[in-house]
Amino acid sequence: MKNVVIVGGNAGGGLVASRLERLLKEEDVNITVLDKNGTVDFMPSYTYLALGARTKDQVSKDFSKIASKKIKPIKAEVTDVNAAERKVKTNIGEFNYDILVLSPGAAINEAATPGMNNVEHFWTLDRAMRMKQNLGKLKKGKIVISTASMIYRCPPAPWEMSMLLHEYFLNKGLRNDIEITVAHPVGKPFEMFGPSISDPLTQWLNEMNINYQPKFTVAKVDPDKKEIVSTNNETLKYDMAIVTPVHEPPEFVKKNDDLKSKVGWGSSRLRDFKNEKYDDIYAIGDLIEPTLGLGMAGVFAHFQADTAASFIVDDITGSNLPLPYNSVAICAMEGGSYGWFAYCDFKDKLKNPTIPFPDCTLTGRGRIYKLMHAVYERYYFATIFRGRI
Repeated sequence: MKNVVIVGGNAGGGLVASRLERLLKEEDVNITVLDKNGTVDFMPSYTYLALGARTKDQVSKDFSKIASKKIKPIKAEVTDVNAAERKVKTNIGEFNYDILVLSPGAAINEAATPGMNNVEHFWTLDRAMRMKQNLGKLKKGKIVISTASMIYRCPPAPWEMSMLLHEYFLNKGLRNDIEITVAHPVGKPFEMFGPSISDPLTQWLNEMNINYQPKFTVAKVDPDKKEIVSTNNETLKYDMAIVTPVHEPPEFVKKNDDLKSKVGWGSSRLRDFKNEKYDDIYAIGDLIEPTLGLGMAGVFAHFQADTAASFIVDDITGSNLPLPYNSVAICAMEGGSYGWFAYCDFKDKLKNPTIPFPDCTLTGRGRIYKLMHAVYERYYFATIFRGRI
């Protein structure tokens, strides 16, 4: 029997556990899932939690329900990994492994941006709930949506939030009293996805009277002056600021040369998602996206989990056909009264990073696409829990 330890129980790690449970016999594997929060969260719905369209219980589930004869979930925070001795150190003790899967996600560092506690964001469960309370008090004024880094979960999220806020205040009869501005590091909205996505979505933002401030990265927030200050010393006044916090590798990766890549994030090979130094360590999800040159998105973690799980099964049984990585990103998001659906293939860009953007197609805009998010939310929980919730 092989001991598989998985760090992180969400989009990447939770799916690997689910796949291994289905593909391996009970006598083949013992799966331990370590998660510092002890929950499985559908993070794309933090946006809707902040707007009052979801409750905490709808987007966050107790991950103890993933337990089975093969899977043991444990709430624990990883503090170190000794790759040579195959040991994972946590705040509650050590765990030995034969195969280790790292999928802890990115760490949120609010302290990296002065004044961050005085603004809103929805990149953690607690802050999304706080934003909901404060958003309900706003009746007029300027909302500025910006980011303190170009690396963050769900690259389209600032623009999606702006569109949803447009609808939020429109339905409340307050839209004429609210000015919405997105200030972002890229030159034009959604620029990193190419003109087939950027051009139509820029038009929709214009139709919704949403302002755009290009080449703007937050350096600090001055709560006394109610100003956001950029890295270029530009300033934007606000009544409510929504700022994406700095995302970093978890501390146990940041300090460990065996686990990190040249860019400081998780070490991982694109072909099989194994560590560059140790074949018994896999890394997937947000931890490795900056290493590979991808954005942080659950769909990447999902397909990486499929491939990594197939290689792990082959490691254990020696008779499994590994699954090639599917480098497609499918994005279903809401934009005001309508939803939109995009399809991007990153295959060529992964081979040649000098290519400016992936091959993307916007498949439509309509009310029916608003349902896609809810469908994927249900599929996400059903896949990880395998019917146990």
